[in-house]
Amino acid sequence: MSVQRQKDAGFTLVELLVSLAIVAVLSGMVLAGVQLGFQTAAQARARGEGNAAIITAQTVLRDRIEALVPGTRFEFTRPIADVRGDAARLSFFAPAASAERPASLTRYRLARSGEGQLVLYALADTKARIDPYAPGTAGWTPQVLLTNVERLEIAYFGTLPGEAARDWRSRWIERGNPPELVRIRVTFFEGDRRQWPDLVIRPVPNVNAACTIDPATGQCSGDAA
Repeated sequence: MSVQRQKDAGFTLVELLVSLAIVAVLSGMVLAGVQLGFQTAAQARARGEGNAAIITAQTVLRDRIEALVPGTRFEFTRPIADVRGDAARLSFFAPAASAERPASLTRYRLARSGEGQLVLYALADTKARIDPYAPGTAGWTPQVLLTNVERLEIAYFGTLPGEAARDWRSRWIERGNPPELVRIRVTFFEGDRRQWPDLVIRPVPNVNAACTIDPATGQCSGDAA
């Protein structure tokens, strides 16, 4: 009987060791799964925060550009709408946002900074000593919309003087009317998985008394172009 008991005890010990090994393997698998779950959740949270930042940036730009004011400038050979833009920057007037009041009108500049930030600069009309047409942004209030931006590309849809075709342009400078559409594309640096959907905005001109937009041509009345 004692020999049989020793055999039984031996088998029990082996089974115990095997069970402990199985438990250790299963525990490792569970721990790895938990860690993977935490990593996946963190990545999903980061993507959600990144998408929220893009949505916020696009909302701000749409709100400002839709309300742009194509005030007329007369120091050129013909009246022009005060909207200037090329592929890398856009400058325009729009009603002041609530955070910029008591200003009534604000000059905006959209550009990419040297640090890779998408920035909307603002200059309220209450800052009378700063020339809104001077180069540089000294005295302007920057609003950083996004970071890690590698490239900003802006395009303008409409017709040019002497052309009948409506098409996308890389420049919109000294024109008698604002562009019909503004398209903004943003590309992030490699490794940044955020995706910027093309933002296409149709400005709704708030015309001042000096510039009456002809609904048939979209130009200031009296502009021969």
